[in-house]
Amino acid sequence: MQKPLLGMLILAATLATGPRSGVAQNYPWCVVNDQTGTTSCRFVSREQCLASTGGNVGHCVANPASPSVPAPVRGSRRPNG
Repeated sequence: MQKPLLGMLILAATLATGPRSGVAQNYPWCVVNDQTGTTSCRFVSREQCLASTGGNVGHCVANPASPSVPAPVRGSRRPNG
């Protein structure tokens, strides 16, 4: 009786503390596929997102569900004079 109970306890503990691969990741940048309409939010930077689009597959947007809002993209500034 003790071995099956111990086995069930170990199984329950393993399932409760195991890796959670199904948990969504809210990365700050998403690619929107213009052909299929799907959205994939798995990019840490806008540049990484743009590189994944291949130039003509879709466009990148900031993820509204991300806990960290990305900083706005600005052009480089040149000193005056």
